[in-house]
Amino acid sequence: MAKRIKQGDIFKVIENGEVRYFQYFYTDPNYLGGDLIWVFNLNKETQDFNEILNSGYSFYFYTKIVAGIKMKKWEYLTNIEIEEKMNFYPSFRWRDIETGLWYKLQYDKKHLLGMILNDEESKVPVVSFQFPVGAVEFIIKGADFFRKYSTEFEREYFEINKRM
Repeated sequence: MAKRIKQGDIFKVIENGEVRYFQYFYTDPNYLGGDLIWVFNLNKETQDFNEILNSGYSFYFYTKIVAGIKMKKWEYLTNIEIEEKMNFYPSFRWRDIETGLWYKLQYDKKHLLGMILNDEESKVPVVSFQFPVGAVEFIIKGADFFRKYSTEFEREYFEINKRM
């Protein structure tokens, strides 16, 4: 029987001696169907869940948690209720290949941003779904790597596939 994930589940990733932690928030039924995770800042081994929580979150994206468990890419640690201030649907930006228009996605909402993004809009993360292998790379390498990689990938993907 497959593990059933619950909002607030915390997982540990260990890859090449590097340790990171993430928390499951929800499964997106609207755009990618993936499991939204927030990656914690802590990058050392600990048994103290308060230390993990107090390190804060650095970035978020979608993956498939149960597949990662089956592939032994991460392991379940515990379930801790998500703080009230973090219990929201974060925003992503996405570019339509057909039109070149940018959109802001937030769970079941889609808001048109236009062709050119202002500084504030360009800070919204590009929507990203990563299978467990790619997710581990993002989790281990951190927020700066994630932002740079996802922005460059989106730009290259759009250029190759645009139909204008």
